[in-house]
Amino acid sequence: MSGTEAAPAVPGPASDSVESFDAGGLRVEWEALPWARSIGAALVVGCGSRDDPAGREGTAHLAEHLQVLADPSADGPDGPDGSDDLGGIPLDAVTGIDRTTFRGTGDPDDPGRLVRRLLGIASGHRPRTTPDVFEGERNAVLLETRRMDHRPVLRLGPVLAAAAADEPGLDAIGRTTTRSVGRITPTDVHGVVERGYSGANARLFLAGPPDAADGVRAALDRHRPAGGPSRASGGAVAVPDGLREHGDLDGLHGLDGLVAVTLLRPRGTPSLALDALLDGRGPIVGHLAGDGLRPLGRTTVEGRAERVDMVVWRAADLAAPLERHLAQLLAGDWRTSVAALTSRLRSAREAARQWQLATPLGRVGDAADRCTFPGPPCGGQRIALWRVTDGTPECLARHPLS
Repeated sequence: MSGTEAAPAVPGPASDSVESFDAGGLRVEWEALPWARSIGAALVVGCGSRDDPAGREGTAHLAEHLQVLADPSADGPDGPDGSDDLGGIPLDAVTGIDRTTFRGTGDPDDPGRLVRRLLGIASGHRPRTTPDVFEGERNAVLLETRRMDHRPVLRLGPVLAAAAADEPGLDAIGRTTTRSVGRITPTDVHGVVERGYSGANARLFLAGPPDAADGVRAALDRHRPAGGPSRASGGAVAVPDGLREHGDLDGLHGLDGLVAVTLLRPRGTPSLALDALLDGRGPIVGHLAGDGLRPLGRTTVEGRAERVDMVVWRAADLAAPLERHLAQLLAGDWRTSVAALTSRLRSAREAARQWQLATPLGRVGDAADRCTFPGPPCGGQRIALWRVTDGTPECLARHPLS
């Protein structure tokens, strides 16, 4: 049986059509929604934390903050009042390991403003900011980074992901420290944007009422990003292989007595059966919960090609019995053991996705979440057991999954 399954077909509210086309090297997907009353847009740029310069981890995150605040457009006046300030258009954004995603909504009677705002970002235009704004956003990134300083377990996810995966750089976010953020200069930010932001290294998803299509196309034609080869990550910026070999963070001292299970799979290959393996009611987490052992936490780390799901327990003496349980579970037909749970997960996911697809912003967000960029091949699906001693993961067992 195949290890991956197609995503459940959930139509949600009716869609007239989904059209894909090229705009100056930028791949654009437009979905016409006859019931929509707004425009939803999501821009995914293939540049993230793994593209940070050595010793200045957090640069891509700071670039995201500045792009959201500033008007990145370098074009002339666009509006009837002669103003080219689009900084007032609100955007949500998040920086991942290999990408940065920007989302926003717009007026279907004037879709050009939102489209132009995102095209300016996709083109790699430098954000125009003052020194005060730069320092203010640096402090915002520092505040987020200090959460990891005060709770080292938040860094454990990236460390485990890097140990479990074949793809390098999955610990990129975990390498960020207050010292590295404090060293970042405007030149560093501009360098990351110049190398990683381009139309060829981005995807734009748009959804809205059909009569907004002409305005969307006009904005794309007028402000399309420059073409040319991608300046994507993987070329100009070297990706370090391990957290201890890079930056200011020397391990995660003090994290002891932890046991973790990781599940490695290719990114963008949904499988409800694999999801069920680490579900709270599944044969691993649920089995231990029945004995009163509840997990300390769980998370998912995604790179360009691979995804690592993980669950962590604070119970050092759990390693041996859990190793025996995993060996017994995976030696048999584990898919049959999760069949009933897989069915329940499918129903729950379908209901949740119907709600997500009920708005234009939700639809483009779903498309952005499923977007993948070319990357190295994944080494396959496998589950592994780890013991964490003084912040260092030690692999106790690995099991391939078919």
